[in-house]
Amino acid sequence: MIRRVRVIGIGMGDPGHVTGEAARALATVDVFLVADKGDATSDLVAARQAVCDALIPEGHAYRVVEVTDPRRGPDAERDAAAYDRGVRDWHAARVDAYADVIDGLTGGETTVGFLVWGDPAFYDSTIRVVDALVERYASRGVAVEHDVIAGISAPQLLAARHRIPLNRIGAPIHVTTGRRLLDEYDPGLGDVVVMLDGHLACAGLVDAHPDLELFWGAYLGSPEELLVRGRLADVLEEVREVRSQARERHGWVMDTYLLRRPLDEPVRSHVGASAPPFPEVGELSDGVVTVRPLVAADWPVVQGEHNNAESLRWAFDDERLSDPAARRIAAGAAREWRRGLAARFLIVDVASGAGAGVIGVIRMGPPGTGLVGYGVLPEFSGRGLTTRALRLVSQWALSETDLARLELGHKADNVASGRVAAKAGFRAEARLSNRLPNADGTRSDEIYFSLTREAATSAGEDDAST
Repeated sequence: MIRRVRVIGIGMGDPGHVTGEAARALATVDVFLVADKGDATSDLVAARQAVCDALIPEGHAYRVVEVTDPRRGPDAERDAAAYDRGVRDWHAARVDAYADVIDGLTGGETTVGFLVWGDPAFYDSTIRVVDALVERYASRGVAVEHDVIAGISAPQLLAARHRIPLNRIGAPIHVTTGRRLLDEYDPGLGDVVVMLDGHLACAGLVDAHPDLELFWGAYLGSPEELLVRGRLADVLEEVREVRSQARERHGWVMDTYLLRRPLDEPVRSHVGASAPPFPEVGELSDGVVTVRPLVAADWPVVQGEHNNAESLRWAFDDERLSDPAARRIAAGAAREWRRGLAARFLIVDVASGAGAGVIGVIRMGPPGTGLVGYGVLPEFSGRGLTTRALRLVSQWALSETDLARLELGHKADNVASGRVAAKAGFRAEARLSNRLPNADGTRSDEIYFSLTREAATSAGEDDAST
């Protein structure tokens, strides 16, 4: 009859890394339940057996039962809701499979053990499964004790192998999964430890953050241990190749990595932003102009729009946008979109299919307010493309998002920008004295425009009735 369940962290597979407390716990278990995930990971089962053989006294009788692990499903293809349901269903199936074995224990087998890689608190679902088992037996009137024994974790071993601390002075550590990395990453998070990454998600950060330092490790604590470190953009392909070769040899890869920004890189953090994500959108078009969400490959247009003489004439300074800076802006657009910080679009000339400029809405000021900015490349100016793009984006923002008011401003002498705003339905509200800096150290008045949801709706109704 089952009386006790012990969840024991065994480090990364080397018996020498098992703590004294864990070793003592091993010697109290009658039956170890080990998930059998198929031939590809049979050496993981063998590694658990080796830990038991090395640390459990010869006089203690125990057995290891391999339990076929239920299929979990295609995590990468699922959205957050489907992923959550899939994991819950997988846990429930695991509970059923383990309960079948426990119900068949002999009379003298009262303590069941689960051997968990690294530390159970970090990345294994065993604790949740054990909680469900305890609840199941409690509903039958059987009280089952359970405890959790800590182990040496993958992040600890990764740091030790690279001879580094996990954090820097006064800086935080953020631990996440590969599935969540791209949505969560922000320099303000500090050092980021990534676990359970089957697809090397950090590749999605290369364009925006090529200078991140990567500390990567696989099969940590085993004779097959692999380590790579270096600038993310420089070593990513090496990691991919090493990882691919390792998977071919073993049939599986268990790796962990740390991402660390350079010390001299300024932190421009958006951590703490609470805005909802902007809704997904494909293309918006009026037949002459199409706007679509900005992607990493659009960086030449971002750079060209910023660096042309007309744009620099009205800029706050005369600094040109470098290739890396333009790449970071374009690559970071999708993340800003998901975080609800900014909706950045590429303006496309339908006739040629070429990128003509950029336009975006940034959440700034009071809730429900967005600041609009726009510009086109010199070869597309004077054709009304900016006005068309502004109409499309404004209509979308005020009808499909939570924004109720759009604002934009321009230097008083930049009359062309004012004409674009007025033609798109924006109303001039004020002239703000000496508000905007100039590259030569002087300041210019700003003409401030707005377009509200009510005004846009009224204009649309008027257009429809004519």
